[in-house]
Amino acid sequence: MPYGRCVIYSFAGDEQEMIDKAKAGMLPIFKAQPGFLAYGCIVQDGKIVSTSAWESQSDAEAADDAARQWVKDNIDATVLERYVGEYAWLEFAQK
Repeated sequence: MPYGRCVIYSFAGDEQEMIDKAKAGMLPIFKAQPGFLAYGCIVQDGKIVSTSAWESQSDAEAADDAARQWVKDNIDATVLERYVGEYAWLEFAQK
């Protein structure tokens, strides 16, 4: 079963700017990490919910380390909650 990473941040500023920064900054980093499956963000009311899926626990933990560093260096956000763990279930769409 894949592993997930979910972090909820608070921030002050423009929502679209945060979306653009996350997509331009984190997405290439995550795509370069082994085991990458998916990444997305929800931005609303001064909070970012960042979610990603990974093939293994070590992949998810390595991504969490990379994300921590990128956030520290690139955006002014505070971590409210952080989760890294195995999905209880995760279903992908059939194409």
